[in-house]
Amino acid sequence: MDTAFQRLTLPAQVESVRKFQEFARNGAQSAGLKSEDMDMLDLVLEEILVNIARYAYEGGTGDVEVAYAAGAGALLVEITDRGASFNPLEAAPPDLALGLAERPIGGLGVLLVKQNVGSLRYRRDNGRNTLSFRFPGEQATKEAFF
Repeated sequence: MDTAFQRLTLPAQVESVRKFQEFARNGAQSAGLKSEDMDMLDLVLEEILVNIARYAYEGGTGDVEVAYAAGAGALLVEITDRGASFNPLEAAPPDLALGLAERPIGGLGVLLVKQNVGSLRYRRDNGRNTLSFRFPGEQATKEAFF
């Protein structure tokens, strides 16, 4: 496995999402991920990055970095920003028993991410949020990373 991280930093804007997806797809291809896995990776990245673009900098501007290390059949992905502290692992899960009209807005994207990645971790260090995960989820071999 190539343990060196490849990194891309762009403005935390919705318009940057496509470039980040293309960047991560390069890693997914070198890791040998299947086409359907790449489509899900696109969706996971979109969910995380759109939320950073909309909420991390509270009306201001900032950057976000996406980094990956390619393994045998899996990627290790880290997404870092300097925005407001937000740990998505502490977000309350949505109440799926409620109808759409009764359900509060939010939470479904975090659920989507949690259900489709492996080893999801969050840390806040030196004013930076870092969300890291293995992709695809648990079906990837444990030998794929470190």
